[in-house]
Amino acid sequence: MIAPVIGILLEPAYGIVAVFTGTMVASLFPWNPIKFAGLDFLPGALNVTLVSLAARGRRTEATLMFLIMIALFIINPYTSIFVGNALLSPPIPYLWMHLAALVVLVSPLTKNLSTKLTSHHYASLVRPVAVLAFTGTMIEHLTGGLLFATVVGKGALKFWPVIFLAYPIERTILVIGATLIGATLLRLLRPTLIESSLETAELVRMSPVRSVPVTDRR
Repeated sequence: MIAPVIGILLEPAYGIVAVFTGTMVASLFPWNPIKFAGLDFLPGALNVTLVSLAARGRRTEATLMFLIMIALFIINPYTSIFVGNALLSPPIPYLWMHLAALVVLVSPLTKNLSTKLTSHHYASLVRPVAVLAFTGTMIEHLTGGLLFATVVGKGALKFWPVIFLAYPIERTILVIGATLIGATLLRLLRPTLIESSLETAELVRMSPVRSVPVTDRR
């Protein structure tokens, strides 16, 4: 649930390092072992990366990343696109919620996020944080599903109908939690951290010479 805040505060590369470090530290506890051949950090890393890119106006890169993950999921032999009639699953694509997130990502809802995220009012922060939380958590789920299919192999096929029914509930809870926590934290941190992070990223993006660093004005 904290991933949107990490993505907003940190550039993509730093966000990936943060997620990787957190995943490795958490794996030291016996109840949270590494499950996916050391790649357990990837779902969270893509979540943070997409949020960071979208928050900094780099929607094309974020959209391309999402499309690549959808394509990889579809071509994997151990994933299911339509789960069939098992467990009364309706005949709609397994990826329906992911496709909805992709539509949100390319919609006007993700325009000018750097401005919206520096609002002084909690209510004004809820919508942009919810948008980022929704798109981020769906690419995280997509990546986790792809890892699951790749590591488990053919045995993964029998789980997709159950996952299909459960994941919308799980993801909705995560988005709501991330929105409430994220908007609250951003409201508290706004004066000292958020404006500096997003304004610097915007200056770098708009600069005609991308290789020239922008100094921190604090």
